[in-house]
Amino acid sequence: MRRAILFPRVVAERRMRVYETFTVRFQRAAKEVAQLDGDPSLASVYVSRSTWDRWMAGDIKGIPRHPTCRVLEHLLDESAERLFGPAEPDAGGRTEPESAVRGERPTGGGEEGPHVAALESFRLADRQLGGGHVYRSVVHYLTNVVAPGLFGSTETGEDGEGVFGAAVVLTEMAAWMAHDAGRDDLASGHFDRALRLAQSLTDVTAGANVLAGMSHLALQTQQVDIAADLARSGLARLSAGPRVPALSARLHAMEARALARRDEGRGARQALDSARGALSLAASVPMSPWVAPFDEAALASEAASALLDLGALDAAAAEAARALALRDASRVRSRAFGQVTLARVLLAQDHVDAACQVGVELLTAGQSVTSLRLSSQLALLQNDFEGHRAIPEVRDLLSRMAAAARHRRLLLGSLALPEGPQ
Repeated sequence: MRRAILFPRVVAERRMRVYETFTVRFQRAAKEVAQLDGDPSLASVYVSRSTWDRWMAGDIKGIPRHPTCRVLEHLLDESAERLFGPAEPDAGGRTEPESAVRGERPTGGGEEGPHVAALESFRLADRQLGGGHVYRSVVHYLTNVVAPGLFGSTETGEDGEGVFGAAVVLTEMAAWMAHDAGRDDLASGHFDRALRLAQSLTDVTAGANVLAGMSHLALQTQQVDIAADLARSGLARLSAGPRVPALSARLHAMEARALARRDEGRGARQALDSARGALSLAASVPMSPWVAPFDEAALASEAASALLDLGALDAAAAEAARALALRDASRVRSRAFGQVTLARVLLAQDHVDAACQVGVELLTAGQSVTSLRLSSQLALLQNDFEGHRAIPEVRDLLSRMAAAARHRRLLLGSLALPEGPQ
């Protein structure tokens, strides 16, 4: 029987309205509780999608089992009895979560609008799980929450600029998730819509951010000249607006990647220098919520790829290693791409043993990421290793890579995106 309970309100206040975001944070909380309580079994506690849906709908018969409650209480700072009890006022006349009664801010609170909170949640889930897991949630949010606000007032009270800004960024995010899931046709359509939406904004930043994403996609699809033109268009657009060093750095990095593919070494290195110079100023300027994050690790990763294309192997190896050193272990997909690049550089340097070690680490850490883009790069890396099959360690690694590829195909098959425009 369905009834109003407090749980949906609490997770919404803590910016976990998306199941994928909740799952990431719940798993982290489970590991923390396992250490706190000295009970390793708690680390494996999880909440299935069907259970989440029932909780959000208030379709419950009682409170969950003790291990689940223990993790929930640690994560949400509310008792299980309160979370799954009635949302109506209790005996003390309270309807708010206990943390609100105590005057505490919900975890992850801030002054930004609700769409910014959703952006943060989607980005976190995407980094942890891969675009295929989160794409449908982003499209659903765009269709049912953001789109109505584009044509009239919203319950959130946001102005038109804020709603259109959110629409631009979420549409661009959906494009990257579609690409990550192997649907470049969907990605291209989303990017085109995002760029059109950006024309409705007085702030040129969002449009320049979309152009950076389009340039990156063009690189991924071997449209090198288009990638260079899009990056330069983004820089030109950005010059007419506020200073956004991180976005400038990303656009210069995309230009460098494109020039390196065209074997224009001098231009590529100049663009990389411009990217480094721009990024050095990023700390002095507040980050816009409408701009995709781009940090030192991201720049090092792009530089490594550009330098590898130019054949500057020592410099490429240094940048690839730096990217991995800077990137937090929780950024599994980003680290996996960095490990692919480092392994390719090491093979090009004929450091086969070191490349094998990186390959083993990559397979171990990246097995949970469902990204067709990563799978494609792993297939190319596997082909590179084939030239060294005579080495026993390489044969063992190739066997593991083949098994991992079969496993990933099964996972990706279950996450296939729908056909047709979205």
